[in-house]
Amino acid sequence: MTRSILVGGLLCAALILGILTAIVQSHNRAEGARLDGLREDCLLLEAVHGAQRATLLELDHGPLPVVPTDKDVRAKVLPGARGSE
Repeated sequence: MTRSILVGGLLCAALILGILTAIVQSHNRAEGARLDGLREDCLLLEAVHGAQRATLLELDHGPLPVVPTDKDVRAKVLPGARGSE
């Protein structure tokens, strides 16, 4: 009798834990989708503001000099390093 009560209690606890996990997981998925939409909006706004900032700086100070990126720097450094070996 005691064993049946303990097994029944464990079964109920496992079912309740499974149901609560499903509820939390669905909430997290919906929240993640909402946050992903906000991130997309922020990325678009940053791109627009970056382009507007560059345009305003060009109007105020003339054409902006080209700033080399890491990719440009690596392309110049790596071939010279290989040729010197």
